[in-house]
Amino acid sequence: MKLSKIPPIGYVDHLKESALLASEGVGIESGIRILEEGLNEWPDELEQSIRWVVKERKLRNEIRKSNT
Repeated sequence: MKLSKIPPIGYVDHLKESALLASEGVGIESGIRILEEGLNEWPDELEQSIRWVVKERKLRNEIRKSNT
């Protein structure tokens, strides 16, 4: 079965949120692995999603530090 050039609507957002939760709970490697396995057919989406997770994780960590 051939996959579309564009992932299903909502699929990328779901994977990014799942990866972010995993990266905060277990570690960044786990989050990236989720993205790699889920987006291996869409390399452009994979690259953008990895950047988003890293940036969002960093932002959330800075917010947590400023609140303590």
